[in-house]
Amino acid sequence: MTDNKRPMVYISADPKDSGEFLYTLNRVVLQLGGLPIQSYYRTDSGDYDWPLVRSLIDECEIFILLVGDSYGGISDTGESYIHREAVYAKSKQKTVVALLKNAELKSLSPQDMQRLKSLHRLMMSGIFKYWNSKEELLLIGRQVLRDHLKPQLKLLSNKLSHAPETRMQEVITDTLFEMESYPMRFSGKVFAHGNCHEINLEVSLTWESTFLNIGTTMTSPVTEDRMRGVLEDFVEEQYSQHFLDEVTDSHALADVRCNEIAFQRMKAYLKGAGVIENVARQNGGLRNYWQLTTRGEHKLHELLMPS
Repeated sequence: MTDNKRPMVYISADPKDSGEFLYTLNRVVLQLGGLPIQSYYRTDSGDYDWPLVRSLIDECEIFILLVGDSYGGISDTGESYIHREAVYAKSKQKTVVALLKNAELKSLSPQDMQRLKSLHRLMMSGIFKYWNSKEELLLIGRQVLRDHLKPQLKLLSNKLSHAPETRMQEVITDTLFEMESYPMRFSGKVFAHGNCHEINLEVSLTWESTFLNIGTTMTSPVTEDRMRGVLEDFVEEQYSQHFLDEVTDSHALADVRCNEIAFQRMKAYLKGAGVIENVARQNGGLRNYWQLTTRGEHKLHELLMPS
């Protein structure tokens, strides 16, 4: 890999199934210094040029398989085109990264369900990550690809005085906070006419508001319960009407709780963005205590005192 050459990254995806997510993945590759290449082949596009596709995979340095909700269009070999391309890339010992969507299998026929499971099993023998939404694909794509594209970070930082690793962390952090919102699930008790209703609600929080609320408590080590409690108090105060609207003639909301899986995922994203870290306590070693990193303190300062 020469200093002035971007690494070629072949993206294998069925545009009919994953078209709305391809821009997101292309953006990640471009921002990390790679050159994304793909055929955009669909079964209604005409003949499939397998020799051309093979030659592109031969030239690429990284092969990404993006799998959506289906197995994809079927080639004349009986496999889907993306399955065929992934098998070939593995046979050529390319760096293969699989980004697999948590698909709704109930919408598939039994045959397609088994085919999709077979493709997932094949890719789980190497580098793979599961994703659910465009926002998750953006963040997960960065986290899994940054190590493989790291030699090209100089393309992003030639005009910066920061070390490439520092610049990489800044890019990942900024990517997280560029997301308009992040959906999280909460439950709460809504009261109406003397009755108590348990309501589950998805709330779209901005990363800035989420981080501002929990970050201001994390200049010293705090427990996960403390982090969760601050977030629950914020949602109960700011989104109470959303809960009340779920029950006719409701008049009160209490005991708002954050879904555990949603909370752990949010925490993992903040850790991956480099703004929080697990820390040791003098009397207990590593436990579930968390604190802002230096980068996290800097980001909190930016949000509290914008220029």
